[in-house]
Amino acid sequence: MESYRYLQFLYLIIPITVGIEFFLSAQQERKTLHKESAVAVIMDAGGYLFTALIPALFLFTIVGLSQRRLALPEQFLHRIDRYGVLFFFLGSWWQIFLITALRARRAASSGKPIFSCVWCPYLLLGLYVSALILWTAPFGLMWFSLFWFAASFGILTLFDMPAAKVSAIFLVLAGLTFIGENFFFVILDAII
Repeated sequence: MESYRYLQFLYLIIPITVGIEFFLSAQQERKTLHKESAVAVIMDAGGYLFTALIPALFLFTIVGLSQRRLALPEQFLHRIDRYGVLFFFLGSWWQIFLITALRARRAASSGKPIFSCVWCPYLLLGLYVSALILWTAPFGLMWFSLFWFAASFGILTLFDMPAAKVSAIFLVLAGLTFIGENFFFVILDAII
């Protein structure tokens, strides 16, 4: 296995964190309603998707490409691998937005302080993604990413946004970034 693949294992921290946040949000949803709800079931499904399926797909493509023992066409594995890399690079942004939306939702319903529950993890994950994942990215994406996380925190804190609005804003940002990332992938995949 190529040495850069071992570094990619550190990328799994973000999707696994998203999965844990889904599980915690589903648990709080059940505690709040005192019964099972469709929202809690969907959040549990999201938790399993991000903690089990995505890491499994990641490992499957790495092993499939390095061992070359699978019956799948190599071009298919390379396409999945390219999408996986894009998922972990640009996908880190929408996943952090999703983590922030879930944490803000929980903070809004429990009345916890937004700074320690939402903003500290947002800034730490933003620093992690910018430094580790985007270190080698082209076009100065690391500096853009650092600026984005600091500026978005500063603007939303300056306007003293309540946790419920922060949750809605970051949910919309996550959706738009996810759509943009996939559109970008389709264009790149057509060029490469």
